Amino acid sequence: MKLRNPIPIDNIGDPYVLRHGGQYYLYATSHFNGFYCWKSKNLTDWSKPKICYLADERSFGNSCFWAPEVYEFGGRFYMYYTAQWKIYKREELRIGVAVAEQPEGPFIDVWEERPMFDFGYGVLDAHILKDGGRNYLYYSRAGANHFVNGAQESEIYVVELGEDWISVKGSGKELLVPEQQWEKQEPERNQFWNEGAFVLKKEGRYHMMYSANYFGSRFYGIGGAVADSPLGPFVKYGDNPILATDERISGPGHNSVVEGPDGEYYCVYHAHTHYDRPGGDRQVYIAPLWIREDRIWVQHWGNGEK
Repeated sequence: MKLRNPIPIDNIGDPYVLRHGGQYYLYATSHFNGFYCWKSKNLTDWSKPKICYLADERSFGNSCFWAPEVYEFGGRFYMYYTAQWKIYKREELRIGVAVAEQPEGPFIDVWEERPMFDFGYGVLDAHILKDGGRNYLYYSRAGANHFVNGAQESEIYVVELGEDWISVKGSGKELLVPEQQWEKQEPERNQFWNEGAFVLKKEGRYHMMYSANYFGSRFYGIGGAVADSPLGPFVKYGDNPILATDERISGPGHNSVVEGPDGEYYCVYHAHTHYDRPGGDRQVYIAPLWIREDRIWVQHWGNGEK
């Protein structure tokens, strides 16, 4: 399959692609109180953005609408997203869920003015793994208001998704914490993050892709970890990161994975739009992905034939 990078979608973050009915639907952090959706038939040519979710009086959030992911359950489409809970003045992120009859929306919050769950701490970056008859929700504990050894820290957790797809069972289980040297390359910020989980199952093993460091930094990148169960324990690859800044891309991160029209798998991620000016303006890249030698590999640039 031919790819042309970067994809002409910028000023976004955290891209997620759903494949449904011969179409691809891309959702992303869209920098307003809602989310856009883009459509494609080939992962290369994309439509103009269409608003698929817009916050209203039902919404629990009033800002920080980030990282939407959409899944089909029972013939309907469920969007899991991050937002700032409006009952708080300080940063308190939670995960919401909205539902639609079509992948393009409109998505409507299922709960009135409350998030999907509340464990008493900030959470973000929801991701769902469908595994047989059970479903798992992965999320990150927010770094704001959470300190470990004097530094703000974000870790990755998992909790089982309820049979109604809008609730959870029990409490979260910690899976990953910032611990590798490459994950702590910005000590002056005093923030160490593991976030943006995406889990793939291959030959009975579970491979987690995740992002580390600060999203507006050239040190932001994607790592990997593997486990024998969706509940862990996950062991990080010894040769992380999978993707990092190089001579062409700056700050690659918060990815999803989708099967292409050719039956192969592709990593969809963001990187800084302006290589020499890292920050919140990011654009979409799509690159070939393989699982070989019990680890994930991603072709850094991704142009040309796979």
